[in-house]
Amino acid sequence: MYSFVATCKKNGVDEQLWLADVFKRKESHKHKDLYQLLPNNWEKSRNLESNPELRLLN
Repeated sequence: MYSFVATCKKNGVDEQLWLADVFKRKESHKHKDLYQLLPNNWEKSRNLESNPELRLLN
């Protein structure tokens, strides 16, 4: 858990917001896409889910 919190801090991610979102999404998230829930990928995947039009730019 300490590693996740440290990674959040390193990437400028709010630890509590990240953890709450991961707990909420972990059951419905596809197994092959679990890497998106890691703190260093979380913000980008969260933005893509809320703004699907951004996927076209990536």
